[in-house]
Amino acid sequence: MNAKQIIPVIAIIARVAPPLLLGVAIFSALKWLLSDDTEKKVETQPVDIGKESRRKEAEAARENRVFRNISAEIHVKPAAAPVPSAPRVVVSPQPFPTEHKIISPTFTSAFTTQPRNVVQPAPPPPIKKPGILWDDMAKVFRSGALTRQAAVAALKKLGFGQTAAYAALLPDGRFSAWLHFTPNGTITWKG
Repeated sequence: MNAKQIIPVIAIIARVAPPLLLGVAIFSALKWLLSDDTEKKVETQPVDIGKESRRKEAEAARENRVFRNISAEIHVKPAAAPVPSAPRVVVSPQPFPTEHKIISPTFTSAFTTQPRNVVQPAPPPPIKKPGILWDDMAKVFRSGALTRQAAVAALKKLGFGQTAAYAALLPDGRFSAWLHFTPNGTITWKG
């Protein structure tokens, strides 16, 4: 720094220093005046040595304690589970019958009703297919234009659920590129 640069810095310090020193002096004087100089003397009383040692031990235990103390009144459960002495009996589940049997009476003639037990297999539950394919839709619309309800009924006959059938026949559904919806409510297949 040259002399021309040092002179303004000194001038700034000369302006700031006196008010700062004055403030520090006023703060120190107020602190000295308002402080309480009287010493409070604590009267000492004779202390029971046994009581004092127990208090110190309790404080040390509180500071160094990792686990809480469990009093003698609290019953603690054992950590290990008891082992049963008798062996466990394992029962295997019964398999489901593969064929349902229906017993129905049969008639030998129109006048005599002599029931005989004949075993007939029960009809199997309807099998729902996993998804409607392009071929299934082509098969439904092979006969021509259908209404939405007729197309849903035809898809249900093929083994699909009602919700899947209605979803396949939506105007913006999976097969919308191959379906043509007319204003009178019929649907035709373009494939």
